[in-house]
Amino acid sequence: MAKKSKINESEINMYNVVPHKLVKSDIAEDKMIILLKPKFRNSFLVKHLLHRMKYPDFKTKLDEIGTAVWNKIDGKKNAVEIGNELEKELGEKIQPVYERLGMFLSTMKREKFIEY
Repeated sequence: MAKKSKINESEINMYNVVPHKLVKSDIAEDKMIILLKPKFRNSFLVKHLLHRMKYPDFKTKLDEIGTAVWNKIDGKKNAVEIGNELEKELGEKIQPVYERLGMFLSTMKREKFIEY
């Protein structure tokens, strides 16, 4: 049986990566995005416990750059197009843009906030 090899961020073809959002989000008072990841995915637990919980979601607050990236993800643009838009919008703040974007997207995928 063949081993599954992990894909390194440097091996990801940014032209082929089109991120899609998997979780809902909210906007904080300071205009930053808060990602809302449900605490339960099991249908039994969702049906019987989720509605009783005060906070049914895990909340992850993004910084300025993470918020900008999240707002660019629409399921149509590939990572290169997103990077180009971010470079125009944020300039030097996001340099090196593609390395940072690749790491951010890999983390978001690993945490199941997005998929490609």
